[in-house]
Amino acid sequence: MSVYGRFFQLGYVVRDIDAAVAGIQRRMGAEVVDVVRDLRDEAGNEVALLNLSHLAVPGAEIELIEPRLDWPSIYLEALPDNPGDIGFHHLGFLLPDQSAWDRAIESCEALNTPVVMEGGTSAVRFAYIDTRRQAGHYSEIVLRFDPANARALP
Repeated sequence: MSVYGRFFQLGYVVRDIDAAVAGIQRRMGAEVVDVVRDLRDEAGNEVALLNLSHLAVPGAEIELIEPRLDWPSIYLEALPDNPGDIGFHHLGFLLPDQSAWDRAIESCEALNTPVVMEGGTSAVRFAYIDTRRQAGHYSEIVLRFDPANARALP
C-alpha cells in the first residue's frame, strides 16, 4: 500500500458544478453520489469550496470541486477556461485509521512533499500534499471517522 493509503479518487476543479456533473455523466457514464452547494464549516462559515460533487465510476470516485473564486486556494490554478470542462487536481487516498494518518503526515517531510492544506468535519479529515514536483499533481489523504456510515468505496 502507498504511504498515502488506498487510491480511491480522481479530483477535478470546475467552474460550474452543474455543467461539469452533466459532462461527466455524459462522457463517463458516472452516477451522481451527491451534490453539495454553498459549502460551509460546521459553524456556518464559508469555506474555500463553493460547491462539491462526488460521482461513481467502476473502480473510482470522481470528486468535482467548484472553488470560491474570491478566495485564495490551491484549487484556482487548476480551473479550466470553459464552464463545462474539468481541470485535473489530485489523486485521493483513503487511510484506514489514525495511526496510518500519523505515518502519512510524518512521511511528508522525509519525501519533501509538504502538507499545503488541511481540514475536516466531524465525519472526515483531509490533507492535501504537494506532490506536484514528483507527480505533476496534488495528492489528498482522507480519514473517515465512521467508515460504517460513509459512502461505499469504489
